Amino acid sequence: MSIFKKIQERLIPKPKTDNVTPIFPAMDKIRHEFVDFSTTYRIGILCYFTDFDAQDVIGNYKKKLEQFGYECDVLMYVDNKVIDPKIFLQTFSWEDLEKKTQIPHSPRTDRFIVKKYDLLFNLFFEDCPQLIHLANQSQARCRVGPFNEAVKGCSDILIPITDGNNLESLIIYINKTLNFKPYERKQI
Repeated sequence: MSIFKKIQERLIPKPKTDNVTPIFPAMDKIRHEFVDFSTTYRIGILCYFTDFDAQDVIGNYKKKLEQFGYECDVLMYVDNKVIDPKIFLQTFSWEDLEKKTQIPHSPRTDRFIVKKYDLLFNLFFEDCPQLIHLANQSQARCRVGPFNEAVKGCSDILIPITDGNNLESLIIYINKTLNFKPYERKQI
């Protein structure tokens, strides 16, 4: 190194680029872990609206989990500008996305991200960036999804399904794998 370079380094400070805030928070701040499924209580379900039959399947599954004593929330992405009034589950659509980045940004989606679920079920098979973003940013302790390339990066536990991309069979395989039983409150 020349003497002029050494003098220049000492006299002229280097600009600091460490203070630049990233657009997305770093993924290592969110702590996902494998949980003891017998102690789970809060369950979140992310899904993609395909048709009204799939909505009925997810609604019935939510009711079954609530009958077992679990607290269960569903958030469904509807890929339309106008949401059909026949959809009875909690939804978000194009109106809830940021215009530039197309990332979900609404009170509904923000509540789903910050709520501390014990389990988050990714019940979608498509490559949907909005649902993948919600699953990645979720504060859930453990994320469960189908063994699928689209959902592989945002799931901690992958459930293999042999019946193709079928929602009913995915729910059956999740129940078999996690061995759900009625929730029993711990003794104080």
